[in-house]
Amino acid sequence: MIRAFTVFLLCLLLAGCGMKDIDKRFYVVAMGIDWSGNPEKPFRVSIRLAITSAKVESGSSKTQIQTIDAPSIAEGVRHLKSFVDKELDFGHCRIFVMGKTLFDHNDPSSMSWFARRRDIQAVSYVGVGEPDALSVLKVVPKSERYPGNALTLTFGNEGSESPYTVTTYLFDLTRRHFERGLDPALPIIRGKESTYEIDRVLIMGKRRPHLILDPEETMLFNMTAKQFPKSELKMPYGKKRIVLTVNQIRSKINVSKDDIPKVTLNVMITGILEESPPFVLEKDWQGIERKLGERFSRQVERLLYKIRDSGTDPYGFGLHYLAAYFGDEQDYKHWESVYPQVKFKVNTRVKISGPGVVR
Repeated sequence: MIRAFTVFLLCLLLAGCGMKDIDKRFYVVAMGIDWSGNPEKPFRVSIRLAITSAKVESGSSKTQIQTIDAPSIAEGVRHLKSFVDKELDFGHCRIFVMGKTLFDHNDPSSMSWFARRRDIQAVSYVGVGEPDALSVLKVVPKSERYPGNALTLTFGNEGSESPYTVTTYLFDLTRRHFERGLDPALPIIRGKESTYEIDRVLIMGKRRPHLILDPEETMLFNMTAKQFPKSELKMPYGKKRIVLTVNQIRSKINVSKDDIPKVTLNVMITGILEESPPFVLEKDWQGIERKLGERFSRQVERLLYKIRDSGTDPYGFGLHYLAAYFGDEQDYKHWESVYPQVKFKVNTRVKISGPGVVR
C-alpha cells in the first residue's frame, strides 16, 4: 500500500500535455520583414496565415495577412498573437521574405530570431522582396493549390527549374553571414499581378555593401557557383544563333598563395545543341565548342571582376584561400587587404554531345 501510494503521489507531479488541436492553430506559411521607417519600431512584421479547407485545386488557397510594427521581430510575433483567435504555428513556414530596404537600415545579425526559433525549419527558403516583403506576401497566384505552394515549388525545384532562380536556405544564410571569406546571395522576388518574377539575385556583404545582378549575370552565377545544370550557352553564328542546352556542369576553384593571389576557375560543360543552323556541327564541331567556351569564360570573368569591385565574395574565394593554406587571422586580414587587386582566370571546356533530336 505504501508503494502504491508513493507512485500515486509521483503521478500528481507529472505535467499534462500542452499540445493544441489542429482546429486551434493558425499555420504560418510565409513571413515578411520590412523596414517601417520608425526608429523606435523599425521592423514591420507580416505573416501569411493559411485558412484550412478540404478543397484542394488550383486557385482554391485561402489566406489572411496580419501586419504590425515592432521594436524587434520576436516582440512583433508576440503582439500579432492578439490579432488572431488561434495559436500561431511556424512549423509549416518555409518562405521568409525580407524587404529590400531592410538591409540598408538594419544589421542582419539583428534578425537571428529566424535561426533561434525552435519550430522554424533550417531548410526554409529566404528571399528579398522588391519593393517590399508585404507586397510579395499579398500576391496570390491563380495556380496555387494551397497557401504558400507557389514559392515552395519554385525554390524547391519540385516545379519550375530555372537557371535564373537562385535558392538560398536559412541555414546557409546564417552560415554565410558569420563565416569568413563567404558572403550571402539572396534571390529577389517581385510580385507582378498574380504571379512572381524571380530572375535576379542580391549579394550581401559583411559590412552592408550589396550588389544586384541582372538576369544574365544571375544565370552565370547560378551555373558557376551553384553548378546548376539546366541552363544554356548561346552565341551569334553568322546571321543566326547557336543555343547549347547544358545537361551537366562542374566547376573547381584554385587560389594561389602569392602576395596578390590569383583565382583560377575551371569549368567543364556538357550539353546538346537545342538551336543552330543546319549542318553546323558537320562543318566545325570542335570550333564551335572552343568558341562557346571562350565566350563563356569572358562573360564569367567580367562577372567576377564586378563582384570583386563591389567588395563581396559569394563564391567563397577567401574561404578557399584560408582552407588551402591553413590560414589564421593574420592570413585573413592579408586576404581582405589584397582582395580588391585579385586577378581572375576562367578556363572553360565545352563538350557537345550531339545535335538533339533531328527529324
